[in-house]
Amino acid sequence: MLFIGQKTFVLDLDTVSDPRVVQFLSLGLVSGKLLLPQLPETESGYVAQRAKENIARIKQIRGLKVKLCPGCRTTEDLIQTAKKNRATIITIHPEIKAIANGLPVITTGEIFEMFRPGYLPGTVIRVKVSKRGKEKNEGIGYLDGGIKVVVENAGNAVGEELEVVIQGGIDTDVGQVLFAKPKFVKVD
Repeated sequence: MLFIGQKTFVLDLDTVSDPRVVQFLSLGLVSGKLLLPQLPETESGYVAQRAKENIARIKQIRGLKVKLCPGCRTTEDLIQTAKKNRATIITIHPEIKAIANGLPVITTGEIFEMFRPGYLPGTVIRVKVSKRGKEKNEGIGYLDGGIKVVVENAGNAVGEELEVVIQGGIDTDVGQVLFAKPKFVKVD
């Protein structure tokens, strides 16, 4: 398991309302006790409704003991609950890590980064060229997860699947972009 042992984790309201968290917890990589925010029955609204639905789903996951915390609504309450219960915070908010005063905090962004595939220069992959790029004779394709692949000398290969060799890549605020060249060059 990723988070081995009978640990205690605390999640904030926004994290609980994110359906991806339910999917992640369903993988069985986390076991132990989950402290989740308890919402008043009268609370409605989109985030609250999604959180209530997700809490019901999380309660169904084997290996997790779910406890609802009435005072887990604010960031300060979240940090105090984590201190009191010697818990690790799991959150979608990276800024909580900065103010957690040394408490263990795992962000969903960090979890995503752990599982994101690495594409080193020289790696050979297959990509379908879906459109022409901005530069002359450049083709653009996409990998699972929305990773953009800019393929040199592939502007005329739109609709084709090519074997390409990764030349490099960059991380942008909207995702990863890889730069590649076709492994085999067509000779006309």
